[in-house]
Amino acid sequence: MTGDPRDTENARGAVSDGSRGDSSGAQHSEPERSTHEIPEPVSEEDYWSQFPDTLTTADVAKIIRTGAPAVRARLRDGTIPGHRIADSWIIFKGEIRAWLAATSNRPRPSEPVDVLAAYPDELSYRDLMQLFRVKYKGTIYIWLEQGHIPGSFVGGRWIVHRWQLRERLAETSNQPGPPDVE
Repeated sequence: MTGDPRDTENARGAVSDGSRGDSSGAQHSEPERSTHEIPEPVSEEDYWSQFPDTLTTADVAKIIRTGAPAVRARLRDGTIPGHRIADSWIIFKGEIRAWLAATSNRPRPSEPVDVLAAYPDELSYRDLMQLFRVKYKGTIYIWLEQGHIPGSFVGGRWIVHRWQLRERLAETSNQPGPPDVE
């Protein structure tokens, strides 16, 4: 030791992360958790509330405990419900919940899922950004201009009617629709 008072202090109260401990030498940190601890049960609503209304493939992978490539493959073959808009998969939480309930070994009656129920009759680009979980409004405008999303360009702005979008979502779904009744 050099005789510098800091050396003796560091020797007494040193903590492995380089910060100083208290004079007793005790370290303050979170208690270690046993890897065998059982987490508290979570209600179904609490579980689903952690996810946004529109899911990413990573979100779905977490939900069904698989990898994102497997999710994309299952979206392509129609196992997992989703909608193909341009080159993007749009996956709605409500449809995933209904699909999981339908494939459960404890099935419950499920009501039809209307992912557009909370939206107005005329959707703005902001509504579409929220619905499709798109961060860049340019993507929405490109989808509108290319016809991937139905809309009308009136007075310098796009108008998207909920009923038209509902039809497009039915067309772009990878799930079989109800049979046509004639």
